[in-house]
Formats: sequence, C-alpha cells, structure tokens
Amino acid sequence: MKREIGITQPEYLVEDWPGKYDIFSWLEYIVTVPNPIFIVCTRKANGAPNANLQSWGLLIGEKDNYSSLVALLDNTHTYGNILREGEWCVCFPSFRYNHQCFETIRRNAPDNDEINEAGFTVELPKSVQAPRIAECLINLECRLEWHHPLYEKSHWHLFAGRVIHLAVDEAVMVPDPDERMRIMELMYNIRSTVHPLTGEQYVLNTLGLLSKVEDIFKDQRQLSDRK
Repeated sequence: MKREIGITQPEYLVEDWPGKYDIFSWLEYIVTVPNPIFIVCTRKANGAPNANLQSWGLLIGEKDNYSSLVALLDNTHTYGNILREGEWCVCFPSFRYNHQCFETIRRNAPDNDEINEAGFTVELPKSVQAPRIAECLINLECRLEWHHPLYEKSHWHLFAGRVIHLAVDEAVMVPDPDERMRIMELMYNIRSTVHPLTGEQYVLNTLGLLSKVEDIFKDQRQLSDRK
C-alpha cells in the first residue's frame, strides 16, 4: 500500500549535522535514488588543483554535444573556479579509492593542492587547464556552456559543460557491460535512509556498488534466432 507523503518537512526530523536540511532537501533522504559518485576537478586562482566530491549531476547529450551537468553551491571553491576559468574535469573514482575521495573534503582549503594531498595523483589534461586524476579510469574534460540558479534566490546553481575530450583507461575498454562495471567499481551515493513517518535514520551515510548488469532482451533475441 502506498502512503501519500507531503513535501513539508516534519518537525520530528532530526539533523545529524547543523544545516543538513537547509543545504539538502529532506526528500533526498526519503526517495533514496542512488547517484554515481564523481569528482569535479578545477583550478584555483593560484593554479592549485581543486577537487569537489560530487553525486549531483549527470551526463547527457546528442550528436556532437555530449555534456556534463553538475549542481554546485554558490559558496564553494568549485563554483568560483568554474566561473573564472570556464572549465572542469569530471573524474570517476573506483571504490578502492573511497578513502582518498572523502579525504578531498577534509583537504578543502583556499590555496592548497587538494588532489595530491588527498592521496590521488594529478594528471595533466589535453584540452583544458583543469587537472585530471590519474587513478580515475574515466576522465571527461568539459568547457562551460551555461549556468543559472536552480530557482530564484537558490544557493544551488546548475552548470552545463560540453565534453571536449575524453580519457579512458584501457582496462575498462571491454564490450561486456557487466565486466566493465566490475572493473570500474563505480560508487553510488545512497543517502542515510530516513523513515518518512517516524524520522528514524539508518546510518550517517552509505555507499552502493553496481553488482549486476542484466541483458533484458536476451530471451527475445534467442527466440528471434530460432525463427
């Protein structure tokens, strides 16, 4: 049986860190739709590498226009870096580097090298100034096309950047998607699940891994082959 849930934040909802439900909608913890984790890399004003651990974005496009869409808070270094430089790199880390990923958050400072200090290795890009991460198996170099607030007076802004160069490790260049996902070990952000009617929370946060890729048309193709 479905329960109808309004969008008004209930009073019994408890924050486990100050401002949690101001920065993020409480509905994100109810819906719990996993988003892939990636790192947005930019260059600071002094040229130092900046790393922004992210899961609010997607890749979308059409012929000759494959684009990265990311959501950023207007008080972040990444927000200012992209407005100044007009470019960024999207790097997809594997689960084996989850410690380094979250270390980028703790290494957040105005002028330091967040990538190397977090335990990653800076990799030179081919067509932008924004750094890449050598340990990430897929790196997308992007150039800003447009940006605007999520809504009027919102602190969240959407940035769309055209992918102008792509670097992919040979290890993931396999046609079998199940094998490719096993090699990549992509992480998914699964929010600390909250019960919408009681406010009970599972844990502070969790990570997900894609465990199976299913060929849903396999039976249809086998049937067609027998005809």
